[in-house]
Amino acid sequence: MLKIALVNPNHHTKYPQPPMGLALLAAVLERAGYPITVVDASALNLPLEAIAPLVRDADVIGLTAMTPSINFAVSTARHLKKARPDVPIILGGAHATLLPEETLASAPELDIIVRGEGEESILQLLPALEKSSAGLTPGKQPLNKIPGITYRKGGKIVSNPAGSKLVDLDSLPFLAYHLLPWHSYKPHPPHGRALPFAVIITSRGCPYHCAYCSKPIFGTRFRAQNPDRVIKEILYHQKRFGIKELAFYDDVFTLDKKRAHAIADQIIKRGIKLHWSCETRVNLVDKNLLRHMKEAGCYAISYGLESGSPEILKAIDKGITLQQATEAVRWSREVGLQTIGYFMIGSPGESPETIRQTIRFAKELKLDFAQFAVTTPFPGTKLHDLYMHGKKNADIPWENFVYAGTGEGLSPVFESDLLSRNEIRRWAKRAYREFYLRPSYYWQRLRQIKSPGDLVVNVKGLAMLLGTLRKG
Repeated sequence: MLKIALVNPNHHTKYPQPPMGLALLAAVLERAGYPITVVDASALNLPLEAIAPLVRDADVIGLTAMTPSINFAVSTARHLKKARPDVPIILGGAHATLLPEETLASAPELDIIVRGEGEESILQLLPALEKSSAGLTPGKQPLNKIPGITYRKGGKIVSNPAGSKLVDLDSLPFLAYHLLPWHSYKPHPPHGRALPFAVIITSRGCPYHCAYCSKPIFGTRFRAQNPDRVIKEILYHQKRFGIKELAFYDDVFTLDKKRAHAIADQIIKRGIKLHWSCETRVNLVDKNLLRHMKEAGCYAISYGLESGSPEILKAIDKGITLQQATEAVRWSREVGLQTIGYFMIGSPGESPETIRQTIRFAKELKLDFAQFAVTTPFPGTKLHDLYMHGKKNADIPWENFVYAGTGEGLSPVFESDLLSRNEIRRWAKRAYREFYLRPSYYWQRLRQIKSPGDLVVNVKGLAMLLGTLRKG
């Protein structure tokens, strides 16, 4: 049976997170009987030359990449191809799914791209790959019969149609954390109240159509694991790894309120002791649900607020109102949940006045934490279509496409007649200063500290903030 190596390229981040896509794919392949090695070069901070020796026995190598890390993935593939020229290199992830032909054309080191939800495609692809002196040869079935892949054939790039079936989420195995260096992962403040820390995704798809958000992998149809399946995975990670804190990275955890209530119910009834957090939209919560989640161990909830300007919210098709945001944050605070607000600086139509509205709104909400990111036109979004007018993909600095918060630096790629890139950068720094460097905010944080874990999170968050402001 083919030996598979899955590699997460080094993103050079201070807060490496578990590569959930690779962890799930590893679990799927392991269940199918394949010998699996996972190399998380980002968590281990490995230089390029250190990766090849770790995959020297592999018959097939798989890589993953989001848009900001695509250049890291291509560089990794280049080094691996030099060391193992006969080994097929497969790339998956959001960027390759959105731009498969362009990605292959610009990276001869890559052999095949698996698009979208790759669990079924990869299980059909691997039997079709065999080692030979000629490289890729047809195995049990030809490549043109495998759904959802893009590859080279006769000097041309071919994209097969996508598969017709959506993955049954309840049938998926638990994330293969046992193959990851999970002690190396660092929760990004304000997460990290209790360690060890893990992340999971229990649903796929989001039915909303925000102009800045692409859905290349999971699409717009919301699908979710049933509560029993979710609880089983939580208990597994607790028993196997001693997990004390968990972050649900679902895009809209509370879209199905009945399911969210059921998960909270089971956590309470089973006496599961767990600190957890989630992300959702302000129009998908009510006070009763938030109270129930708090009783079940939820300590923080993140909301995509984006702007304090109704005009900007309309321009980016957010589909929420400032009143909904105010109510959701107030309810969260009243039941005892910490609130994290995500904002964007530099959206279409943005001006100094609308940015001032956003900063003022963030302060009025009395959020516990706020992130002021730079609006970034990722591929597959309406903003990208606007940004790409008159440009070619070859000219795009993908490494700058980072929806950056504190600690990673800000490299705006979008600008307008109203705001230059430098002005956007300055406003983002100013937003952090005005929100966090307030006596009232210090007092608010001090009152929230109720445990040593809370103190550690606040100290780390302050250090990260000061580092960001020094960079400006």
